[in-house]
Amino acid sequence: MTFFHTPDASLIYNSASDILCLSYSATRLSISFRTTYQKALEKMLKHNVAKLLLDLKRNAPPTDETEHILQPLTEILLPYPDRSLFIAAVVSEKQYQYQIGNILASSSATLPPSKVEFNYFTSRREATHWLSSN
Repeated sequence: MTFFHTPDASLIYNSASDILCLSYSATRLSISFRTTYQKALEKMLKHNVAKLLLDLKRNAPPTDETEHILQPLTEILLPYPDRSLFIAAVVSEKQYQYQIGNILASSSATLPPSKVEFNYFTSRREATHWLSSN
C-alpha cells in the first residue's frame, strides 16, 4: 500500500513483511525530510506497524545531523512510552561512519526512547533481514 509518493520521498507499507518503508532520495536531509519522517512515524502509530525501513542511501555528503532522525522520533513517541518500535536506517558507507562517529562522540545527542531499537545499515537487504527477525 502506498501512502504517498513525491519526487523526494515515498512511503510504502508491505503487508507481507509488516514493514513500512520510507525512501528519501533528496540530496540532503532538510525540512521536507523532517515532515516526511514525522508522517511515517504517525502512520506507524495509527496503523499499529512496529517496523520502519528508513532508506536514506543517496549521494549526499555525510554532514546531516543525527537530530534530524532521532529528535522527531523522541518527540512523536513521548505519549506512547510502552510502544516498541524497530527502525533500520539504510545509509551510505560515509554516512554510516559519520553518524556512528557523531553518536559515539556526542554526549548531547538526542537518544531514542528505550522501547525503540534503532540501527544503521549500509545494505538494504541486511536492514530488511534485521527487521524481519524482530
